Amino acid sequence: MYKLNAEKMYFDMADGQAVVINFLTGVYYGSTSLGSVILERLVNGNDPEQISKAVQTLSGHPEDFDAQLSTFITKLRENEILVAGETVPGGDEPISSIALADGFDLKLDEFSEVQDLILADPVHDVDVEQGWPVFKEES
Repeated sequence: MYKLNAEKMYFDMADGQAVVINFLTGVYYGSTSLGSVILERLVNGNDPEQISKAVQTLSGHPEDFDAQLSTFITKLRENEILVAGETVPGGDEPISSIALADGFDLKLDEFSEVQDLILADPVHDVDVEQGWPVFKEES
């Protein structure tokens, strides 16, 4: 159903927390513990319905979890983190209770504090014909 928008985004899991960086804007995103697990499964192409089934096996899950998951996916798509992709089997594997460190909240946080540093990365200024670095002209 979904995949990472690899043309714009970098995704990694670090100590159970998802980190997504938009290389075009320099904005990066993080999520809650459960949101990170779900984001990783979505990036891997797992069906949201299967992911929801896995969450609903956890004690104390909210009755409206499907709606919360739908809202979370909408935010991921609005921020161009996810795009349409092929569905890959899985996603319904058990979720560790460690993923509930923040409860069942599926919050997506956006950060721009280091936006200038990310955009200033000289790797982005490489030009195959001219060498490295090639400074971009100001508009």
